[in-house]
Amino acid sequence: MIYKFSLIEKLLLSNDIIPHPLADASSSVGLGFALGSAVKLKIVDHLTMDYKDVKQIAKSANVSELGAEIILDCLDALGYVQKKDSQYAFTKRGYKNLSTQSPDNFRNFILFCDSLYKGYSDLSETIRLGKRPQPKALEELTDYEWELFSTAMIDISKTNYKETGKKIPITKSHLKLLDLGGSHGLYSIELCRLHSQLKATIVDMLPVKKYADQSIAQHKADRVSFLPANFMKDEIPKNVDVILAFNIIHGFNASDNEMLAKKVYNSLNEGGMYVILDQIKGIGGSSQMSKATTSYMALNLLHEAGGKTYSKSEIDTFTKIAGFKHSVLKKLNAPGFGLVICHK
Repeated sequence: MIYKFSLIEKLLLSNDIIPHPLADASSSVGLGFALGSAVKLKIVDHLTMDYKDVKQIAKSANVSELGAEIILDCLDALGYVQKKDSQYAFTKRGYKNLSTQSPDNFRNFILFCDSLYKGYSDLSETIRLGKRPQPKALEELTDYEWELFSTAMIDISKTNYKETGKKIPITKSHLKLLDLGGSHGLYSIELCRLHSQLKATIVDMLPVKKYADQSIAQHKADRVSFLPANFMKDEIPKNVDVILAFNIIHGFNASDNEMLAKKVYNSLNEGGMYVILDQIKGIGGSSQMSKATTSYMALNLLHEAGGKTYSKSEIDTFTKIAGFKHSVLKKLNAPGFGLVICHK
């Protein structure tokens, strides 16, 4: 993102002499598409920390020289590449986030967002109606859509699964864990690594099983298994001690979340925990970045799935109806993200 402003730019922006819609409605949107195209067209696959001429990059990526130059100039503006005459190279940030050689790259998330944006042409109608005109059921997703979604979630989870694992107060008496919609299972795998007595079951749709299998094999997590099911429609195992719902509740309306909370409550042993990870409205106070995260996700989830983001008090409303005694909110490092830990 654009993060460097000159002193004059800061003054002009703070006094609204430079109109903020120039960025908000124009350059930010276009630069987001440029980032998606840079990954999708594999332009960034031919960048390194050493400078390369734009002609060489364009030829290697099989795109026009003009197109490559414009896309790379956009990445220069975003801080992912640096330019010297007609040559380009990764910055440290660009290498970390965009290089195929970086274990921390965010390419799958970028491709997911690029695909997501294409469905925004009818956003105004969703806002007018308060729901998407023709919602798409999970069962209707193609294998490619499942891949885009699942690999993007892996990118996000890699940034916080270790931090999250340390914030969940699992005790020696907690033996069984369910990870609802857990897909890749990184959170369950980390919790089992931290707590040797724990066994975890990922409950998710069959198309994502292969991502769970890959993670389980990669981390040698023999105490983590996968149960193919739609946890909203199917029965889930009972007599468990911890149930995770990570990036789940924002996909449902309040009544569905109340139903889910009741289902979770009935599956938990006494003293069990319902752990929610999500974008939490109001968690960041006056932080505009936190507000941007939670409000954008609310917009996206309404348009894509009929959901929204919730405040801690809203979450407490449907979990208390289900029977949970009390809950604790814990902030995560990512702006707008937090854990709500509900106790039975």
